[in-house]
Formats: sequence, structure tokens, C-alpha cells
Amino acid sequence: MLARIRKAQEEREGGFTLIELLVVIIIIGILAAIAIPVFLNQRKKGYDAQVKSDLRNVATAEETYLTDNNVYTNNLANLTAAGAKISANNTITPYADGAKGYCLVGNNSASANFFLYDSQAGGLMPTLYTTAALAKADCSDAAAA
Repeated sequence: MLARIRKAQEEREGGFTLIELLVVIIIIGILAAIAIPVFLNQRKKGYDAQVKSDLRNVATAEETYLTDNNVYTNNLANLTAAGAKISANNTITPYADGAKGYCLVGNNSASANFFLYDSQAGGLMPTLYTTAALAKADCSDAAAA
């Protein structure tokens, strides 16, 4: 009877070998190396989308302000009073020239990208800028003054 129990224990595999464990750890490491940069890139895209949304929101406030006052404004407080809501980490800078047009330059503090909303060029520009000065330089003549 004891001989049978001993023989059964010897024939059974007791667990994973060291090689099997190392292979699993290497596979998990490779998957993590692929997934982490993709995740970080998605966060940056989220920050950029937040700025673009705020630019459209402030553009609507500029148009509302124009309707009420017959002139565009450079004052962000006036735009906030007209209904603009800007997210906590976003910075929006308005550039306006009377009733001719306006430009809005936006950035999120967690992103290095700047975006431009130009009323005379058709709205949100697809170009990605690295500085606010480069974005402002692409404003239409009337709003860049």
C-alpha cells in the first residue's frame, strides 16, 4: 500500500518548472512594454481633445458676445460671462479685431501641443503647433493685429 502511494507521488508533476515561469514572466513583460506607451498616448489625445472642445466652446461665446455687443473681445472674462466654460488645466488666449474676426489659441498644461481656432479661416485648424507664438502667427490678418 505504501509503495503504491510513493509511486503515485513520484509520477505526479509537483508544479511549474523554472523555465516555464520565466517564459510567462517574459511574455507579460513584452505585453506591458507594448501596452504602456499606447496608454500614455491615449491620455495625450484626451488632453488635446479637451482643448479642442474648449476652443469650440469659447468660439461660441465669442459669437454670442458679438451678437450682444457688435464687436469681438480679447477679454476672457467677457467670454466667460457670455457662457464660455474652460476646463481647469486649459489655457485659452483670444485675439480679436473689432467686428472683423478673432483667433483663439489653446493649450493644456499636460500637453505640449497648441491649437488654433480662426474665425476667418473656417474654425478649428488641423495644424498642430509647438508654441503659442507659432499658432498666433497663423491667425488671419484681421485677428492677428
